[in-house]
Amino acid sequence: MSNPMIQRQPNFFSSPKRSFTTTFSTVVLIANLLALTLGIIYFIIDVEHFLGNILGYLMAITLIGNILIALIPRENKGLDYFYLILSVFAMSIVPIMNTIASLDVTNQSSRSIVSVILLMSLFLLGAIIAAKKKSSDYERSFFSIQYYQKKHTYLKVTSSILVMLLLVLGIYVSYVLLTGKSGGFIEMSLPGYLFFFSISTLAIVAIFLKIRTQYGGSLLNLLVTITGLSIAIIFSLPLFFTIFSLDEMETDFSDAFGVDWGENISENVEEHFATIPFSLTDYFLGKETLAYELKQDVLFYEGTEGVDDGLELRFDAYLPPKDRNDLPGNRSTLIRIHGGGWTIGDKGASNTAQVNKYFASQGYVVFDVQYGLSNVDKFVESAPVPEHIVGDFSIDDMVRHIGIFTRYLEENNAAFEANLDSVFVSGGSAGGQLANAVGLGLASNEYQDILSPALQVKGIIPVFPANGLSEGLGIDGSPELVDPSALVTENSPPALIFHGTEDGVVDPSVSKEFAATYDNNNNDAVLLMMPYAGHNGDWYFSSYYNQTFIYYMERFLYLNQ
Repeated sequence: MSNPMIQRQPNFFSSPKRSFTTTFSTVVLIANLLALTLGIIYFIIDVEHFLGNILGYLMAITLIGNILIALIPRENKGLDYFYLILSVFAMSIVPIMNTIASLDVTNQSSRSIVSVILLMSLFLLGAIIAAKKKSSDYERSFFSIQYYQKKHTYLKVTSSILVMLLLVLGIYVSYVLLTGKSGGFIEMSLPGYLFFFSISTLAIVAIFLKIRTQYGGSLLNLLVTITGLSIAIIFSLPLFFTIFSLDEMETDFSDAFGVDWGENISENVEEHFATIPFSLTDYFLGKETLAYELKQDVLFYEGTEGVDDGLELRFDAYLPPKDRNDLPGNRSTLIRIHGGGWTIGDKGASNTAQVNKYFASQGYVVFDVQYGLSNVDKFVESAPVPEHIVGDFSIDDMVRHIGIFTRYLEENNAAFEANLDSVFVSGGSAGGQLANAVGLGLASNEYQDILSPALQVKGIIPVFPANGLSEGLGIDGSPELVDPSALVTENSPPALIFHGTEDGVVDPSVSKEFAATYDNNNNDAVLLMMPYAGHNGDWYFSSYYNQTFIYYMERFLYLNQ
């Protein structure tokens, strides 16, 4: 008598129609070959302006198509399993490697060769699987498969449990994303990466269905499929809603700088800018930076007395390539101030270094500056902080430290050739609050005792700025420096503000109130609100959030030089 556990149960994946399977396999085979070919061309030849999002959409569709192809049964399932596992692995490793390359101040291209190899391997392997499925005899393969083998039971059960645990984790992440403003690790780290995890979720579901083929259309299979698809859709929401928000962002930018602002940017300048607010190609492969020069760890201040005793402050300078006078930056100065709750953080990698690299390659002279950190309880207790920059510092002290840098720059600018008549100040979180204080303080001419009047501020770019929040951590200061909104006047420099709608650390209302203060003073400010983005939403440089922000930031800088 036959064992009922090994009898075939019909389901969609175990008995595909030959004609459909052959056609689908052919389409996926062609898609993989196209993705491989265009991917190679993309790296060899500068065709970004021509390809636009074509390659990115092709890559996304092909990766999903490969998962479906791997579900089609055949006699040797090992290659299918290998692809699905590799897909889960790659969709986790690629964004990590892209981020590492982005944050490495010495990585000139800001792209990871590991990411490129992994992605191209998926397309190569997908093409091989599609070709094999296209030429297989499915009826013969189907009847020759022994769907249930006792010796594999333990492995299958273990794998199924692991897949279920991953889906439970996906449910939790989905819950945090949808409820928002948690202020935790998931909010601060994952939203910009979630489209990668959307694809990996589909691969995880496919692995589960592949393992449980013998159970056919069981209720558990259906439940896992619906759950997995729901998670994948939820993980895609940040991408789709960002795309849907682009028209509103364009309208807001035009309201501030005029509907004809684009006419003020020549074609020669435009060719240095991103052609579209978001490139799915760059999301997968990482956005490239071009040539720049780097001067690291330049000492600009040694404290010898009072609260500053023992303090050592340095900066990194990112300079445009020599003999490139055609770049849009025109050697304008961009001062960038790191965040970290005024208690942690540093210049370099922790200050989204690719922003520095990107704008230096566009012709800006970028300075990534240290300042003294407060010795109150750290924002993240485990975060490493150089001891020589920690002390009993107030917000006024931190502004004064950055002011010391402005004096240093005024006196030593011959080494950098920065245009001090065109200065922009930017920072994130605590750095955004300090950027507002320094930028508006310089523009007000009321702080010439600590800020060099030689620097003419043309704009500020605060990123989820923590205006007015330092006192809640026990860090005091002058009211107008703690909350720089008080410094806004009709003569203040224009502002470009970035904030996530689900920021649980610095509530979005802070940026909305800051933008409203500008509006009340009949001044220009653009607030870019990123859907589902939490605190630290700009961390992944090639994310849908940050690409959109950089698209407008490069135009903001050029229009206000």
